Amino acid sequence: MNTQTLHISKGAFKLEMINSISTNTLTNPYCIKQKDNKEIICNVCYSFKGLNFRKSMVNVLQKNSNLLSNSIIEWDNLPRIFDLYFRFSSHGELINEIHLENLNNICLKNPKTNFTLWSKRFDIVKKFYDNNNKPSNLILIYSNPKLDKPLNKLPKYFDKTFNNVVKLSYKKYFNQKTMFFQKNEITKELKTTIKNDYDNYINTFDKDNNINCFQKCKDCLLCYTKNNVTTIIEKTK
Repeated sequence: MNTQTLHISKGAFKLEMINSISTNTLTNPYCIKQKDNKEIICNVCYSFKGLNFRKSMVNVLQKNSNLLSNSIIEWDNLPRIFDLYFRFSSHGELINEIHLENLNNICLKNPKTNFTLWSKRFDIVKKFYDNNNKPSNLILIYSNPKLDKPLNKLPKYFDKTFNNVVKLSYKKYFNQKTMFFQKNEITKELKTTIKNDYDNYINTFDKDNNINCFQKCKDCLLCYTKNNVTTIIEKTK
């Protein structure tokens, strides 16, 4: 077996039929640093939670981390990919410029595949593409770490932004509405008003927040095709 063979993860659930090459979130210094920040999406990272329960997957993703970030993979050892759409980093984040150069080369080797890379590392992306051409079959999506602050302006070299907004539970909504009330001021009538307001909040949430990410990727493809949509917005899970 070739020791330079990258592991390709089969798409499942939301990513059904969208395969990917990912790395190990649990050992990525950037991810480790960001995950304790309660102001950003990294604090509720699905990958950190998922990989802690999928130990067998951690090993193959760590191998990918090592292969992609330690040295440039020889051209003949880069994977041949026959999918029409393919994702980079369904787990993990860019580690360094070597990592990005290897992904870039995978795109060049597979010109008939449309690749999409999500990343918060605009610093790595800018530094690399200031000196290299971005392949025409690569879509770069800036994964906005800030919650409830959709970003419309594109960082340099990125094609789209991916944003998360938080839909409050009734308990959190109620607490926000009553935080300045004394206990004896929270009447039955006030509770009824807040409940009605919350129902309206739920019913109009998607429209009010311009949610356009709500189905399986294969049925949408906004992130995988070049189109006039540059701001993707999803409800946090």
